Amino acid sequence: MKNKLLRLAELIQDDCPENILPAFKSSKPPSLDQYINLISSAISSHQQRATTLWLKAGKKRSEEERRASAQAELASFMFAYLIGEAKEHAEGAIEAMQTLGRQGEVDLITSLAGR
Repeated sequence: MKNKLLRLAELIQDDCPENILPAFKSSKPPSLDQYINLISSAISSHQQRATTLWLKAGKKRSEEERRASAQAELASFMFAYLIGEAKEHAEGAIEAMQTLGRQGEVDLITSLAGR
């Protein structure tokens, strides 16, 4: 399970100023509250980035804005996973993987949602 979470964290980390990877690579993992705070910060960062890109494009969706929104969706899925509600957010995360061109990694979402 740890490798799956690490892979998801790597996808979320792209273009995110929050450095979340060390928490998932650590041999001494942080507490659940620390994980939740890290992921919440990543969600906020990606959402802010998506909004900025949307405004910059004249309130139109761009490829960059779609990627930022998809990464926010993946971070939201990870948040849901951490609090035990992954199944409810799996569909959005699968769409996010497809938006990011990661169709081959959809099984990552389905396996985490099935825990």
